[in-house]
Amino acid sequence: MITQLIKEKAAEIEPSLIAFRRDLHRNPELSNAESRTAARIAEELGKLEGMEVVTGLAGGTGVMGVLKGLKGEGKTVLLRADIDALPIEEESGLPFSSQNSGVMHACGHDGHAAWLLGSAKILSSLRSELKGTVKFVFQPAEEGGGGGRRMVQESKVLENPAVDAVFASHAWPEIDAGEIHIATRPAFGFAGGFTVKVVGKGGHGSWPHECVDPIAVANQIYNGLQQIVSRRLNETAARVLSVCTIHSGPQNKSNIIPDCCTMEGTIRSDRRDVMEEMKAQIEAVSNGIAEANGAIAEVTTRSGEAVINTPEAIPFCVEAASKIIGAENVKIDNEPHLGGEDFSEYISRVPGVYFFTGIATPETKGRFGLHSSRFILEESVLAKTAAVMAQIAADFLEKGGF
Repeated sequence: MITQLIKEKAAEIEPSLIAFRRDLHRNPELSNAESRTAARIAEELGKLEGMEVVTGLAGGTGVMGVLKGLKGEGKTVLLRADIDALPIEEESGLPFSSQNSGVMHACGHDGHAAWLLGSAKILSSLRSELKGTVKFVFQPAEEGGGGGRRMVQESKVLENPAVDAVFASHAWPEIDAGEIHIATRPAFGFAGGFTVKVVGKGGHGSWPHECVDPIAVANQIYNGLQQIVSRRLNETAARVLSVCTIHSGPQNKSNIIPDCCTMEGTIRSDRRDVMEEMKAQIEAVSNGIAEANGAIAEVTTRSGEAVINTPEAIPFCVEAASKIIGAENVKIDNEPHLGGEDFSEYISRVPGVYFFTGIATPETKGRFGLHSSRFILEESVLAKTAAVMAQIAADFLEKGGF
């Protein structure tokens, strides 16, 4: 019975979710600066019956709605969305394109916020059918700003009451709109990074023999780092090492050998042990090559947790989502994904699932990916995903677990 009620409410609120998403899309805000976004979310949550609204989380722009069911005490489930945009100039041509120069919702976070708000609207209207508590967490600063860590470790969103399960979804431009995919291997991998600062001896470009050229040494280190993945790591593991920036020397000066050269990059894998091995190899290769050339390598590495879906929660979510969109549209994904996502802060502490919501149309599939200036989100998925998330939460509370 509750499934039919969820579907009916989702259809009713669909126009409002599209309007809300477009409002956020027109007014994107970068990590830790989502003041207007947070205010709009809090405003909409405040209209819902029985919803307690908590603002000022994670340093100021995090928002949480807390809904207590009327059927009594029970489990607590947390649904999460990220809300920050990216420093990208929009080129989508949409009539509701970003009005903020150089800032764009190019990763679908406006859609994430809209469908989480939709699930809040649905479940608020069905409060009499719920036993237990639902937390709706709107997290700032997912794009490298530490929002997940602050929401969990500083704002304690997993506590008071303690959360029993966590769920979230990401818009996925490689999946057809109308489908949901659930990963059995990491939905998002162990993600980290590194910095190698090569310290040499600068001087005049016409007398390189009197210098220790850090650019030349960095070039050797770059080539050495590429062999870590191809020659030093287990070939059965999914892994990536990419040098993404190299900076050295004063601008517009072609006759100065600088004192130092700095390169930065990213490392990813589906296994923690491979991440640790990559970090160790980066240090060993960089230090060895630098020493052989009379330079010094200052190396720092970092890594975080992966988003790994709880095995017993996967069939539970398949069943719940199938009630809304049909079993033929819910698919299992057995490939590892090496993107990074700070939902790891939640799911590394509490069981749950992070699933992918397809947003591709025949016109957009394979053309405009995440973080593209032409990113397009198919808006017909907003109400459906809101309904799926509401069904997952309702089923978890009803069953008292997976």
